[in-house]
Amino acid sequence: MSSKLVLVLAKTIQVLKNSTIYADNYFTSIQLVEFLRDKYQCRYVGTARPNRIGNPPLMSKKEMEKKSTPRGTLDYVSCNGVFAMCWKDNKQVTVLSSDAGVEPLSTAKRWNKDTRKKVEIQCPAVIKEYNGKMGGIDKSDMLTHLYKTPMKSRRWYIRLYGYIIDLCTSNAWVLYKRDAIALLEKPMPLKDFQLKISTFARTYKNRPTRMLRNTPEPFVLPRKGQRTSRPSDNLRYDYSKFHCPEFVNQRMTCKFCSTKDDIHRSRWICNVCKVALCLTDSRNCFQDFHEAPLPHRPLRPHRTQRPLHQ
Repeated sequence: MSSKLVLVLAKTIQVLKNSTIYADNYFTSIQLVEFLRDKYQCRYVGTARPNRIGNPPLMSKKEMEKKSTPRGTLDYVSCNGVFAMCWKDNKQVTVLSSDAGVEPLSTAKRWNKDTRKKVEIQCPAVIKEYNGKMGGIDKSDMLTHLYKTPMKSRRWYIRLYGYIIDLCTSNAWVLYKRDAIALLEKPMPLKDFQLKISTFARTYKNRPTRMLRNTPEPFVLPRKGQRTSRPSDNLRYDYSKFHCPEFVNQRMTCKFCSTKDDIHRSRWICNVCKVALCLTDSRNCFQDFHEAPLPHRPLRPHRTQRPLHQ
């Protein structure tokens, strides 16, 4: 599965030929390196797990971890353009590469517990190149985990949503820091940057309550026994919208003249209020339902209410 992920993402590269892919030991395998080289002519550099590199004649893990083996010791083998190497740092590091090799050798500084100071050890070229290209991924992981969004859930996609927020915030801070340095200004720390975003999101008052849509939502017929909600008076008496009857196949209870003991059903609904109303030659509830009360006269009682003198 890990190799399939690399192949799917590799196909998104515009010029895959003579490109180089860098990945960690979760994705790297000898089959993947050979497949990318033979089919796409694509180079690959990555750390690997010992059980995914085949059986090359390299130093074993026990020999590498012996105290008698100094740090910086390396052993490598190459065959058909694929380079395999094991190098001793704090622990054994196994690398597969179809791009860089051992030479030119350089040095790297490491902390020595015995002498309590940094010492130089030999470092192959493939390690230098891998650290240079993978450094951005490691730094991105560090920034996203410094101040994580406190979002805990058993549903995995909720945690993924929190990670996306942290990743976007850290990427925005990197861009802000670059622009601030270019303007000769002192950039604020990542923590203050996230607090600024949080304060703005909590105090912004002109944000829309919901997304506006250009097209109205289609009316969904209620199930049998399900009641439709009565519209508010602002929508019911809004004459800026064109209230007109619309025919539906399902008969529904009239929202104006039906009572508990006397129920009337109709196949006509209001296209704005989305409620059923009677519209026949003997009963026209459509007009009475949308007739707003005049301000100088009292509101007439609803037909479902009894008169006060009774």
